[in-house]
Amino acid sequence: MNISDFKHSYQVRARQYEVDSQGIVHNAVYLEYFETGRIEYRRQFGYVLQPNGIFTDGLKVVVVNNTINYHVPIILDDVVNIYTRIAWIKNSSFCFHQLIENDKNKEVNCTGSGILVNLNPSNNTPEKLNEKFINEIKSFEKNIEILKR
Repeated sequence: MNISDFKHSYQVRARQYEVDSQGIVHNAVYLEYFETGRIEYRRQFGYVLQPNGIFTDGLKVVVVNNTINYHVPIILDDVVNIYTRIAWIKNSSFCFHQLIENDKNKEVNCTGSGILVNLNPSNNTPEKLNEKFINEIKSFEKNIEILKR
């Protein structure tokens, strides 16, 4: 993963309650950072995640896979940039690639990906992604694969 592939980033500061007994951000918190990046990615298009778990454009997605690779620990009070992009879209699923970088020294702390599936809000079964979503992502991302349609 190369930072130049990412057009979206969001910044957070490592907080005291995120640090484990070894003095570094706990490994599970990185997944929270990734989730924050994914939510903020959607917000850039003007959508808000409602309390019922559905975005204001009607999209209801769930994570079905997370992959994470830890490179350099994040420590208390580090400011990090969470880079997020959608790498591919299939019929009802799509994949985020993500990278976390220390803002001060530009070291890559972590890389990963998450596959999400779009669900029908009424019965929670996989549902084909709508064209509006696909077109917004195609217009925003410079390198995206459309794998099935």
